[in-house]
Amino acid sequence: MKTDLAAFTAQFDERLRRSPIIAILRGISTQESIAVVSALLEAGVTLAEVPLNSPDPFTTIGVLRKHFGDRMAIGAGTVLTVADVERLVDTGCQFCVAPNTDAAVIRASLAHGMLPLPGFATASEAFAAIAAGARHLKAFPANAATLSAIKAVMPAGAQLIAVGGVTPEAVPSLVAAGAVAFGTGSDLYKPGRSADAVGARAREWVAAVARTTAPQVTLVCNPQATVGEGPAVLGERIAWVDPVGRRLLVCTPANGEWSQASMPEPVWSLGVLPDGALVGNGEDAFLRIDASSGAVLSRGPVIDTGAGCRLNDLIVDSRGGLWASSMHRGVLAGRGGVFHAASPDAPVRKVADDLGVANGMAFSEDERTLFVVDTLARTLLAYPVDVVSGVLDEPVIVTDFLGLPGKPDGMAITPDGSFWVAMWGAGEVVRIAPNGACVQRVRVPAPHVGSVCIGADGALYVTTARARLSDETLAASSGSGGLFRVRAHQAAGASTS
Repeated sequence: MKTDLAAFTAQFDERLRRSPIIAILRGISTQESIAVVSALLEAGVTLAEVPLNSPDPFTTIGVLRKHFGDRMAIGAGTVLTVADVERLVDTGCQFCVAPNTDAAVIRASLAHGMLPLPGFATASEAFAAIAAGARHLKAFPANAATLSAIKAVMPAGAQLIAVGGVTPEAVPSLVAAGAVAFGTGSDLYKPGRSADAVGARAREWVAAVARTTAPQVTLVCNPQATVGEGPAVLGERIAWVDPVGRRLLVCTPANGEWSQASMPEPVWSLGVLPDGALVGNGEDAFLRIDASSGAVLSRGPVIDTGAGCRLNDLIVDSRGGLWASSMHRGVLAGRGGVFHAASPDAPVRKVADDLGVANGMAFSEDERTLFVVDTLARTLLAYPVDVVSGVLDEPVIVTDFLGLPGKPDGMAITPDGSFWVAMWGAGEVVRIAPNGACVQRVRVPAPHVGSVCIGADGALYVTTARARLSDETLAASSGSGGLFRVRAHQAAGASTS
């Protein structure tokens, strides 16, 4: 069961990036281990270690590895000798954590395909661990002042994991000191604590880390869109539109390559049908669009959006039904609505009205709720929905974005039911919890963020605009009009947006 160490190291780093918490299950029994680790996984923690001074740790590690497979990375803690390492090989153990730095243990771990996480308390110990081949170093016991001083002299590739008496309240200071992850033991699990209690505390941990850890924001490409809107995921690519420039834009984020195609008319948003075909919102009709050429392949029935109004955002349900928001071109209140058609060519009905600027849209996982942003009213609305009959019931307000700058615009929903919302004019995207609370704000180096989507890689992709920005602002925000990628830590199993 030897692990492909290079592949696992990349996977381990990705797990740290998404949820930088290692659960230390000291004292756990084999009998309770699956229930406890299941609770951790449901909360969004995907790294756990079983210290070797626990009851029957080798059996427990083997059981957990067999049960969870690639869903959870399982390691051993308090690995003190080469003999410990050798005995762990047959369990499928993936990483070896130690409270100290022992070069022989580090080398043995690497030789047997297990990632070493040695402990250090001084710079000398940290450099000795690096010289032996370790890249992930356990700062034990964790101290922000000491960690900050050591971080300053560490090689760029060294990743420091804070362990020892760490609580969620300590996370901000440890992040500022240079910690990239946290190991937590008795604060999260102790013998006798139920799996439900462990899961509840794990969710608190994940939420605390999500509020604190700095996301990575990267400019993927910049086609200098006048208005970047309506992104859709086409496999490994992101497609979006510049309706003012009448352009279809497509980018492969893995390499940053992008292309553009002229469109015969303004298209304000894109969606993908269950068969993978691209559709969009024209001014007053649903369109089938060729993803390569930008050509309009077919046009649905003309939609009576009302005098002075046009379609705006778009979402496609799992049955292929299209749902479009609308707005008044002069941004008059009460003129926006929501429209539905069973397919791009089917008759269209207005299913909601009296909105301001009806904007970003998203379905709950069970498709029983349609969420709609009303930009003008600064609200996120939740409509009970029947996607089969195409009917909306009376909405409730999820949030009013109180105290947040900018105007809520495009939106995407994460697997945990929280929302990423683009805040036009504020240069940021915000994550809204299912209860309406703002739990994360991420700065994007472009004032006008138009919309968002979650890519196949789990990252959040943000479209931006150059419209109505001064030369000075454009010079200071040269990425405006580009596509940004945000890799942000998420709570409760969410993927970033």
